[in-house]
Amino acid sequence: MSKKITLATLTAEMRKGFASLEAKIEKIDARMERGFASVAEDIANLATKEQLIALHAQTVAIETELRDTKRHKLVTRVADLEDKVFGAPRR
Repeated sequence: MSKKITLATLTAEMRKGFASLEAKIEKIDARMERGFASVAEDIANLATKEQLIALHAQTVAIETELRDTKRHKLVTRVADLEDKVFGAPRR
């Protein structure tokens, strides 16, 4: 025997379906909000242009200091080798 579909049963089924759909949409909205908040936080944590310029200047200064230190060490090592090989530094 087939079940009769009445306007009341059809309305009740539609309401259940829409309620279920609304619950799913609310979960999706909440997840999207958390995602957007996370992205906003990541953007807020990015370095500014001025911070990057300052970091670049510090890096250049450090590289220059290292380069000068290496040159100084090289001169010292050559002088030490001259002492060892020739007995006295050559001038």
